[in-house]
Amino acid sequence: MKKLIALALVGLFATSAAVFASPDKDAVTTAEKNAWQNIKDKKLDDFKKIFSADFKGVYSDGINGVDKEMAGVKGLELKSYDLGSIEVTMIDKDAALITYTVSVEGTQDGKDISGKMKAASVWKKEGNDWRCVFHTDAPTK
Repeated sequence: MKKLIALALVGLFATSAAVFASPDKDAVTTAEKNAWQNIKDKKLDDFKKIFSADFKGVYSDGINGVDKEMAGVKGLELKSYDLGSIEVTMIDKDAALITYTVSVEGTQDGKDISGKMKAASVWKKEGNDWRCVFHTDAPTK
């Protein structure tokens, strides 16, 4: 009986590991990187496609839905950006938390915003696509 329980637990852990395997982590990382590149390249139609309808962005100047997020990005001019080490934590098979640092050189509505920030996003799988439901970033001290 103990062997049967042990085998069942091993099977459960192996199945759990497979659910949280790297293909989804890679897809979320790629989606986050593409979002930054779309902002830099001013591909705003492509950038808007990443958002879930219930997206929220939390920043020092307020909380954004998709429309407010898009309005803010229109005034953003990224000369360059460098994403630091990205960590993806799978919340479940259809949700992921991504955290990283980012160094940017650019302006927001003509004001210099260059510097280093810490950032986090939450992504959820909608059908076959990963959509961003939450993002925040804050300058480092």
